[in-house]
Amino acid sequence: MHKIILTLAVLFFITEGVAKEMKVLMIGNSFSICVGKNLPQIVKAGKKHQLVLTSAYIGGCSLETHAKNLKQAESEPAFKPYQIDVWNSNDLRQGKRTKGNVLELLKNNKYDIITIQQASHFSWNYATYQPHADTVISYIRKFNPQAKILIQQTWAYRSDDARLQPGENSWGFDQQGMHERVRAAYHKLAAEKGFGIIPTGDAIAIYRQSTPAYKALSAKELAQYANPDLPPMAKDIVGRDFWKKQKDGTMSLAADRIHLNFKGEYLQACVWYGYLFGEDPAEIRYEHPKISSSECKALAAAAKKALRK
Repeated sequence: MHKIILTLAVLFFITEGVAKEMKVLMIGNSFSICVGKNLPQIVKAGKKHQLVLTSAYIGGCSLETHAKNLKQAESEPAFKPYQIDVWNSNDLRQGKRTKGNVLELLKNNKYDIITIQQASHFSWNYATYQPHADTVISYIRKFNPQAKILIQQTWAYRSDDARLQPGENSWGFDQQGMHERVRAAYHKLAAEKGFGIIPTGDAIAIYRQSTPAYKALSAKELAQYANPDLPPMAKDIVGRDFWKKQKDGTMSLAADRIHLNFKGEYLQACVWYGYLFGEDPAEIRYEHPKISSSECKALAAAAKKALRK
């Protein structure tokens, strides 16, 4: 049945042997804008489909803030808090970045797919989703009734994030606990609304299961590093360590424990490509220039497994 559904999705975007241009709007945050780094290249290399991908971005933006912004834009057309980015698979040069709001995008465009997601720090708590998700959905249905609404299932943070560790800032669960809660919350929304889920978080969890676990270093071990040397990442695809210049001019070692690194961004794009176009990620032809061919295949395999799941 799964293969039949995917095949029908592909046929919808093919007319007389010519791929129809798919227009996708992402109403999101930093966990969605990264899709634009690899997905257009994957689509172009596949030579089967065409994609225009638009991102409406505010860092850390929650469903509640998206809902408030939509309401405010109705009375204040000049209210433009979003960074708008557009990618076209036919021309991989990124379009000019502009400021805007989601309401004007919905009024002025007809999208085939519109994706939504919760801010990552709320994503595990379904109580933060409603009634805000319903508000966003109502605007989409009013101005883009033809669009198919999809949910991007986001992911669990790197295991050394303080919120996943014992201590005063802890959420009370670890990385696996976050994944399970995030997955349950997104699936609850999807079940209530009849939406499909792009299983990015599942793909990341699957890849983590097949690779060495990330091991955080102690403060003493980190102190042994000097710029520009970085501690090992194992093969985790969430998070990165980097050197940051302080106000006094010295460099200190810092860490991003929540965002996808370049390997994770490639995996995310493989999942999106497989879901949107009904294609087998194992047949993706584009390989990230900084990732080995074997690693690209392993990432695509995780995407394929998540889509089957």
